[in-house]
Amino acid sequence: MPVAVVTDSTAYLPPDLAGTLTTVPLTVVLGSRQGREGIEITAADVAGALRANVQPVTTSRPAPAEFLAVYRRLLDEGFAGVLSVHLSASLSGTVAAATLAAERFPGRVRVVDAGSVGMGLGFAALAAVASAAAGDPLTAVHAAAVAAVTRTTTLFCVDTLEHLRRGGRIGAAATLLGTALAVKPILRVTGAGIVVSDRARTGSRALARLVDLA
Repeated sequence: MPVAVVTDSTAYLPPDLAGTLTTVPLTVVLGSRQGREGIEITAADVAGALRANVQPVTTSRPAPAEFLAVYRRLLDEGFAGVLSVHLSASLSGTVAAATLAAERFPGRVRVVDAGSVGMGLGFAALAAVASAAAGDPLTAVHAAAVAAVTRTTTLFCVDTLEHLRRGGRIGAAATLLGTALAVKPILRVTGAGIVVSDRARTGSRALARLVDLA
């Protein structure tokens, strides 16, 4: 059998693509409520909680035991190996949890830090899926995912930085830039976290700048 590919729910892959790999969900916390991302709690639930100023709105990584169970199941099903690719370690402990579980299967499970989130992660996962579907061995599937990571940069802008500040994703200086100075920061996901890459005076100019940078 081919190599199996595992990712997490922050890749936000559409259903027709998500069916080609195994997704381990993060846990989303909305005040006193919590559940698995994309299963018990949807993106609409998160957006509603943010608008209602629910505190806290955050996530927690899957436990190493969850990855361990997934890896064991896939290997028991006869897959030749497992390539597990996840959101940036600067944003979550998911990579650390996956790596801890992978240590139980030396040479059979490899973990990749995508250094990103959303489709920045999704492109790496899909590159691994394509390599696995071609019958490539684990080393080549790993290399395909890493190559996609090196080619991908995630840039974004938001209407308010307050939610990122509350979640500890950006510092006070970046928040000041986007509020007191009345500019729209263009943010980049890096190995060190979310940093200000550029800035624009209005939302429309920020979107135009994103297109230029792409």
